[in-house]
Amino acid sequence: MPAIEFSAFLEQLKALADETRLKIFKLVERQELCVCQIVPAIGLSQPTVSIHLGKLKRAGLVKERRVGPWSYYSGDREGIARFTAAVDEFLAADLVSIAELRELSARLPGRQAEGGKCCGR
Repeated sequence: MPAIEFSAFLEQLKALADETRLKIFKLVERQELCVCQIVPAIGLSQPTVSIHLGKLKRAGLVKERRVGPWSYYSGDREGIARFTAAVDEFLAADLVSIAELRELSARLPGRQAEGGKCCGR
């Protein structure tokens, strides 16, 4: 996976793996919202929503714009584009082309196709 960094890709996957963060991400993906608008939509406290937004921001999927005491969040177009490209590349890649996964391929035992048996059993 030469075009993406595996650890950054993994961080993005983890950020989106949480149901609440996935909902928040979808809310702000194509529009800018203040935290005070997100809180009632999600039904969680402002500090909890802010923590989730922070994780999405660190993953490069959401950007923040501050105006005085208010923070406005929206989808980070460049980060989202990097993520979708990484998903495509990850799915198209074989194990040996991804440095972090290469050793998995080396540790796979040989496969036994004869008689439908696995590992000689």
